[in-house]
Amino acid sequence: MIKFLSTINKKLLSFYIIIAFFILWEVAPRIGWANPQFMPPLSHVLASAKEVTLVKILLDTCVSLKRIIIGFTLSTILAVPVGFLLGGAFPQISKFFKSLLSFLAQIPPFILFPVFVIIFGIGEKGIYTVILWSAFWPIMFTTIAGVQNVDPLLIKSAKSMGSNNATIFLKVIIPAALESIIIGMKTGMSMAFMMLIGAESLGADSGLGWLIRNSQSMGFVPRIYLAVILVAVLGLAVNYFLQWLEESIIVWK
Repeated sequence: MIKFLSTINKKLLSFYIIIAFFILWEVAPRIGWANPQFMPPLSHVLASAKEVTLVKILLDTCVSLKRIIIGFTLSTILAVPVGFLLGGAFPQISKFFKSLLSFLAQIPPFILFPVFVIIFGIGEKGIYTVILWSAFWPIMFTTIAGVQNVDPLLIKSAKSMGSNNATIFLKVIIPAALESIIIGMKTGMSMAFMMLIGAESLGADSGLGWLIRNSQSMGFVPRIYLAVILVAVLGLAVNYFLQWLEESIIVWK
């Protein structure tokens, strides 16, 4: 029993600080440590969910989740093959375009949002493009790094056993680069989430980013914090999913 409780305690250890944070959030405005007008107690924030209605919250959450899934999936579908091509099939081209790619990757997606709006118009296409741009670069660069860091001895050993290029690619290069690719996907997802909320706050009529902007314009401070909590929970859930995916696929780690 003691061993079981110890195991549960270790698993929940990282959540204790979150619980302490929420307790402090509830207490601080009530005892004067924070101005309740600008930082309402957590109970007031949660109570504001009744005003927004559960259906509206779920709808905005699902809309944001749909946008992040579609944009992130498109960026992964594009970035991974490009990374394999530049990292393995055409490494010289990668060196040739390295400066240009690094230059483009340094452009903040949020700055490009007005350009995307001009090209694609206000709406879903502009938001998807911002998400795609945000996640594309970290996934592509980590894929290139993962391919280039594959141990040459593994490739030579596979060739000495008579493996053809397709087998080497599938059995050696992809497994060796997979951990690096998933790291890039995690980074890309974090970037995509940040840009999603910003894009929704400027060019959308639904979603969690829109909820934050609408609450701000209407002066509903508790709703702003409620939307922030929802964004954090959604991001945490997606991050845990990617962590589970990594542990499920990379069994040799």
